[in-house]
Amino acid sequence: MVAALCGFPARPRLRPHAGPAPRRRYERRRPEKTPLHKIISENLASWLEWRDVAERPVPGYVEEELRGYLECGILCFGFGRALCTGCGQGFVIAFSCKGRGVCPSCNGRHMAQTAAHLVDHVIPPVPVRQWVISVPKRLRGFLADRPAAVAALTRIFIEEIERLLGAAAGVTSDASGPAAARPRLGAVSFLHRFGSALNHHMHLHVCATEGVFVPAADGAGCDASPAFLHARPINQADLAALTERVRRRVIHWFRLTRLLDTAAAADMLTWENSGFSVDASVRITLIDRDVPSYFRSLEHLLRYCARPPFALERLSVSRGADGQIARIRYVLPRHKAANWVGPSRSRKSTRPGANGVVELSPFEFLDRLADLVPPPRKHRHRYHGVFAPNHKLRRAVTALALGNVGKRGDAAAGGYAVGGHTAGEHATGGCCDANHANQKPRSHDTSRIAWAKLMARVGEEFPLACPTCGGDIRLIAFITDPGPIRKILTHLGEPLEPPPLSPARGPPIDWGELVQVHDDRAIFQASPDELPVIDIHSL
Repeated sequence: MVAALCGFPARPRLRPHAGPAPRRRYERRRPEKTPLHKIISENLASWLEWRDVAERPVPGYVEEELRGYLECGILCFGFGRALCTGCGQGFVIAFSCKGRGVCPSCNGRHMAQTAAHLVDHVIPPVPVRQWVISVPKRLRGFLADRPAAVAALTRIFIEEIERLLGAAAGVTSDASGPAAARPRLGAVSFLHRFGSALNHHMHLHVCATEGVFVPAADGAGCDASPAFLHARPINQADLAALTERVRRRVIHWFRLTRLLDTAAAADMLTWENSGFSVDASVRITLIDRDVPSYFRSLEHLLRYCARPPFALERLSVSRGADGQIARIRYVLPRHKAANWVGPSRSRKSTRPGANGVVELSPFEFLDRLADLVPPPRKHRHRYHGVFAPNHKLRRAVTALALGNVGKRGDAAAGGYAVGGHTAGEHATGGCCDANHANQKPRSHDTSRIAWAKLMARVGEEFPLACPTCGGDIRLIAFITDPGPIRKILTHLGEPLEPPPLSPARGPPIDWGELVQVHDDRAIFQASPDELPVIDIHSL
């Protein structure tokens, strides 16, 4: 029943080398009981005032995200009413803030929705490899506040990956030939502004096809499927050559844009450890690609690339004698905390105070959280190669995706959305453009997946199925007026007021919390004895 409602074929929920995936009953979330909500509600006003006094005002979009999160999932701000068509039992569903950087629930929905859309409607059944690049700390500051630098890094990295895959597939790109006839890869890039320890770390994840697409022969028609040429296995020599080419091109771009002078660029080229790191160890084969509930499936890889900056279950707080939050502990992932052994590194421990745990004060935590909020009106993932919206092969390539199989006839007839874009919407030429000129597109957008379908897809029970009788639950109204809200919540026994927002407190007594020196996003505290003595008569 769930599979039929969700629109994907029913198949046994088995994982390789494991038993059936556990089924969980859907329960309404209560964000006011989480440590994150308590940290923000108790320290937001004091932190904003402290930043203003320190002449480091918080950007408006960051404050808006934090205040929006405090209202997300709280019933007293409004909710939707649902009713079971079988037994008549009523339910309430809280509104969400649809935030981009703070709310774990909204970030999790975006992560699952992005991965489901890419698997079902964009990426065809071909092998996919993840490429990750990080740059030296000297250049990360430019990436943080200059979109042009991010665009240049992405363009150079994608071009070098395409060059390597073309050579590995046995084809070469003729620069003098027409652009439409060149072999192209299909890739989706994700810009990460965060590291695994709540640190600000700008780096790039790219999920690219393990091969290149070649246009069909002349006369085959614009809807003919392009040929896919598989690339040979990538070895360490290929990876080292690609890293060196990316390093030289990126440093050259920074020198041309005068972000680095000639001496600094020449010095970076002589570094024995360049600081440029490229990883391509994760590859999803066709065998593992569409296995549900498997950590090596393509959908799990895309969720990893589109993941939020932190995990709520790793966050905990400890309170002082006055009842206020004193310290915040964030446990690092397992491979970072205990099981990671590498060159010049010893085994890390997970005991409190060791390298496996990050301990912060409330203000330090909010400072790091503010740095991880993405700016508004900026895409968090982009399409490249044949997946780009304006590429002539996008329609033919995305029609091969599993969610679009069997719908190519509808797309050829006109008006069906393929890969999130209406057929013919971005086409700028071709023999079939005239057939779609007078067709009225449908309003259905395949990039949007209903909340209930998404919850069932990530492994939980279908949320619109009554837990009492198993009947269908239908939304019947959206309650936004204060009067009906109070009456319904009183009947349900839910709180009528939101969790209190603590007022701003005075400055902290601890000088180490008030006086801070920032160096590459890491916080080094200074005591009053270490501050320089200034003679006011000499000013």
